[in-house]
Amino acid sequence: MIGAAFRVMALSLLRDRAALVMAFVLPTVIFSIFAAIFSGAIGDRIRIHVGLADLARTPTTERLAAALSAEPSLRVERLGPAGIPEAVAAVRRGAVDVALVLRGDLAAPPAGADPGQPVVLVENPSKALATPIALGQLQRVLNDALPDVVLSRVVADVERTGKIGPDERAFLDQAFAEQRARKEPFSFASLVERRSTASGLANERVAYYAGAITAVFLLFAAMQGAMTLVEERQSGLADRLTAAPGGLPVIVLGKFGFLTLQGLVQAGLIFAAAALLHGVEIGPRWPAWLATSLLVSAMAAGLALAACAAAATRQQAHLAATFGVLLLSAVGGSMVPRFLMPPWLQDLGWFTPNAWAIEAYQGALGEGARAALPAWGVLGAAAAAGLGLALLLVARRRV
Repeated sequence: MIGAAFRVMALSLLRDRAALVMAFVLPTVIFSIFAAIFSGAIGDRIRIHVGLADLARTPTTERLAAALSAEPSLRVERLGPAGIPEAVAAVRRGAVDVALVLRGDLAAPPAGADPGQPVVLVENPSKALATPIALGQLQRVLNDALPDVVLSRVVADVERTGKIGPDERAFLDQAFAEQRARKEPFSFASLVERRSTASGLANERVAYYAGAITAVFLLFAAMQGAMTLVEERQSGLADRLTAAPGGLPVIVLGKFGFLTLQGLVQAGLIFAAAALLHGVEIGPRWPAWLATSLLVSAMAAGLALAACAAAATRQQAHLAATFGVLLLSAVGGSMVPRFLMPPWLQDLGWFTPNAWAIEAYQGALGEGARAALPAWGVLGAAAAAGLGLALLLVARRRV
């Protein structure tokens, strides 16, 4: 009977071309779209659109404008000479994400003069993330391309305190100019050494979203397949199946086997697209990836069968398949990485299967089976609990 239930579900899927496309083609397409969006929206490839207006036209502002225009992490668009009103209008209508207006010389002013603020940043509250990115990139470009200007302003601050006089300041400014002319790097410009936790696998950012999208689609697909439990109950077929050898629990076991295999194929298709389109490497860790995909598929199948066994009507099962899965996916990090969430929501995410599925894939592809063992344990427990609850519920309904 287990084999018969497996065969019935397989034939139903194969005969429904629309369902077949949605089960095995749609996950790959959706993953490709999400990977293209998020691989460029988070990380070192983000490129915000910056409007730039140089009103001062001094040597320092021209150097800054040239450095910003050459910065690959920014898309710089030169604005007209109208000044701040034009910049405000460009940001308000969405032509640029933020705007920088260079209205004064960046070099330190003479002693006694008002230093002012030579740079004006125009921001849009609806694009709040663009502001800290623009400020961070501006500071980095200043340190890299105009270190002498930055240091001259620091020296001017010291002069205003009375610790040094005009002669000392002129001497330091001259020393900075000579060092820049010799193209010798300033020590603070190379103060930080960057080290990455990357394990050598290509495009680990996309690997994250491959696992995240896999968790979502396996839950959706498993819920759709498990809804046959509700349909069989409402059509009266479940009553006839109860008289078969083993009864409904055997049918549930057959469905569990089919949904697990279906999920494994879906995971394989998603990660195949990740490897072909984005260079994600699975080969060195394929045993760990296979074990993770099998456990994630079993987890999705078990939870889906438990939810549909508990549902009294198809409407209840449909709500669980849509709102329930979407809620778990949102909190669990399948839609937005959990590190971007508030701390309390990050902690809440550990109670979702999506978070553990993502953790398992990250560990398996990053460091291997040993790193994925805790997540495997949680996924295995969730699969067993879901399947056990489904068997218990259908057995009680039979009685």
